[in-house]
Amino acid sequence: MKQCKGEIAPEQFLSTYKAAQEKTSSSYSGRHVGNHKVIKEDLLLVKLHSDMMSIPYITGFSPQRWHQVVDVMLEKDPGYPKQHRLRIVALLESDCNQSQRILVARWLTHHLEDFQMIPDMQCRSCPSKMCISPVINKVLSYDLVHQTKVNGAFIENGAVGYYDRLVNSLVFLELWHLGIPMTVLKSIQNSWNQARHHIKTRYGYSSCTYSNTEELPLFGPGQGSATGPNLWRILFCLIAKNLLTEELAIH
Repeated sequence: MKQCKGEIAPEQFLSTYKAAQEKTSSSYSGRHVGNHKVIKEDLLLVKLHSDMMSIPYITGFSPQRWHQVVDVMLEKDPGYPKQHRLRIVALLESDCNQSQRILVARWLTHHLEDFQMIPDMQCRSCPSKMCISPVINKVLSYDLVHQTKVNGAFIENGAVGYYDRLVNSLVFLELWHLGIPMTVLKSIQNSWNQARHHIKTRYGYSSCTYSNTEELPLFGPGQGSATGPNLWRILFCLIAKNLLTEELAIH
């Protein structure tokens, strides 16, 4: 298993930005995704950018530019901008988001799969499993209860806004336990703690911002972060592991 060292190779930079869509919105500073895609033919510039993206994670600091985040509110029901039906998406600096995709998100995916740490109940984004599998299992279970005429009880819990409900301290402890270097964790933690969120409207960006404080802490990287799904996955693995352990203890 390849260790996570906090270094981004030019090949990783190229593969990431070849897949990134140029129309993707990002960057309060104006450094658009296209700025990184256009240099892919110049290996010297690719090496320069990959090295610059690596330095924060090797040394454990967070650039000031990475602290500026833009929040966009999207309608879940187009044409009906009801407050409880708006999805808040955080637009992070492109090099910040993509570097964490390379160093954390991809590494975690392979690490959890290689060491078989993903519980059987997890279907989405797993090899040989489909995201529709839980739905099929649910329908088959209902049919089985109906045909055999037995009593059944089903519980469904929706993880509403789970990107914004990740407990930061627990996330970083588990990442350290899994093998993420401390310098990488310090860089990400500084970016989260010092992030200043602007609101984007049709009139531009808001001049006032909100940020993380001790009285009102902000949890998780926010929806729109490349690491969000994988950070939730490692916590879900912990939840599932403890639930199964408790169930075995009861029996």
